[in-house]
Amino acid sequence: MKILFRDVWNPTSLEISEWAYSNEKIPDQDWELAVNNYENIPMICTFIEDEKCCHTAFFLSSLYVFTGDIVRSNDVKEIEKLSVLLSKLEMRAKSEKLKDWIKRSKYLLQHPKSYDYAYWGLSSKYVY
Repeated sequence: MKILFRDVWNPTSLEISEWAYSNEKIPDQDWELAVNNYENIPMICTFIEDEKCCHTAFFLSSLYVFTGDIVRSNDVKEIEKLSVLLSKLEMRAKSEKLKDWIKRSKYLLQHPKSYDYAYWGLSSKYVY
């Protein structure tokens, strides 16, 4: 069954969810950039913690990209918004993978000069 996206670069949460539980390949190169936004992060976290999700590594990598992009932007409001989100997610996180992302993200927010694309960019070494 091929999942159809209305617009692969602006996927709906339903489309992302359907893809998460499919065996389909990534719909487009660098698709992490398409799924990353504040509204999707809680959903992405549930995928990472669900053993039935077929694409946990992809979604975990997308979280590292999300954090890295925000830190690189040096946008104070966005950094604060991510900090608040991380604190909320920290209370609910169950998996070590998700807890590690939260811990590493909080560290990076406090130490932005430690940013390294190899870990916070596409194909994060923290994941792959």
